[in-house]
Amino acid sequence: MTSLMNDQLSSNLEAPLSVSFFLEHLKKNTEPKYRSLYLVGEVSGLKSSGGHLYFSLKEDNASVSCAIWRTVFPSLKHIPKDGERIIIQANLSFYIPRGTLTLAITYCELAGQGDLQAKLKQLEAQLRIEGVFDRIRKELPLSPKRVGVIAALGGAALQDVLRVTARRAPGMNILIFPAAAQGERCVPENLHMLEEAQQAHWGCDVLLMVRGGGSPEDLWSFNDPALVRAVANCRLPLVTGVGHEIDTTLVDLASDQRAATPSQAAEMITTERNELSLQVLAQVQELTRVIKEVIGRCETEFNLLSDREGLYVVPDKITKLMHQREIYHARLKGRDPIRRVELFKTQLISNINRILNFNIRPIIKERYLALTTQMTSLNPEGPLTRGFVLTLDASGRPITSAKQVAIGDKLNLKWADGAQSAQIIKPTKP
Repeated sequence: MTSLMNDQLSSNLEAPLSVSFFLEHLKKNTEPKYRSLYLVGEVSGLKSSGGHLYFSLKEDNASVSCAIWRTVFPSLKHIPKDGERIIIQANLSFYIPRGTLTLAITYCELAGQGDLQAKLKQLEAQLRIEGVFDRIRKELPLSPKRVGVIAALGGAALQDVLRVTARRAPGMNILIFPAAAQGERCVPENLHMLEEAQQAHWGCDVLLMVRGGGSPEDLWSFNDPALVRAVANCRLPLVTGVGHEIDTTLVDLASDQRAATPSQAAEMITTERNELSLQVLAQVQELTRVIKEVIGRCETEFNLLSDREGLYVVPDKITKLMHQREIYHARLKGRDPIRRVELFKTQLISNINRILNFNIRPIIKERYLALTTQMTSLNPEGPLTRGFVLTLDASGRPITSAKQVAIGDKLNLKWADGAQSAQIIKPTKP
């Protein structure tokens, strides 16, 4: 075919090639040479038609048409967007009816993502050599009294944590340590807030470091070696919830517990009210059982000694046994389930009052100041200090219009420093 084509191309104009013959020859000789072609460029003119995606891959003054068939979508690592710089693997497709070349894409990823993954593996290997990830993980408290949350203010991650804790553990004391979630400020602010949250005067029992999902570039700060080491050396139990379920950063590998999402991180450090009630009930039942066993052993030992030796013969042993019984009663009193429930109730009321004082009092004060300012502005005597006069009728009602008075009416005029009586008279002609 190639020889035939060459012969026909070298012939004179009296035997021209047909368009279809030429394009078919071009298709057969170009498509096999450009399979599994790798290209990098910028996405432009993205559009969808019939379930397929079409766009141009351009760079400087060059561009090539690309297509992603809908059957390929499920296997793609990344779906391109306008303006993104991507790396593609594609097969050249020559469409004879229009004489157009198109790259049919079979693989797509963001440009530079492969470099990031390689760098991430290198950092992980380096930190593993240092032993950063080889340590005993701290247990999370069953019911923490105060939780420190390191997150960006106004971010979705923080809102998720507040929503879950409010539902599962209403009244839990939460301290927010604000830190940027990405960019140049992310690492230094998270380092500073992580160290600050560990200070004893804050009284935190457990810490959360959370951030919403994003691209690998957005999450890259949470792979910073300094931040990873700080997470590993944290003196308090620390849960990280950085990104979504498919995202894993190096701080996740260094923390005591890794959550798939910020919401799951909040669930890990809270116990739902029904579950907590069942745990308290189980503890009360267990304490009751232990109390009965101890009292039973004491009674059995006392009765055996009494029957064997007689109470009048061994007063020293009786005294010792009674002393031991008093000790048991003192210990049992400290483990009294009713007393522990009452103590828990007192602590719960105290926490609720503290939360109300902390959250509600500033709101009431702010509302009071706003109402005071509004009332002051509505005081009719307020303008008198600026030179205005308040005019009242004989009944003491304010005069706001000339139509309210007539000739002969008596008025009361009031200034800031005093008052005078007046009367409306008919004006004299000049």
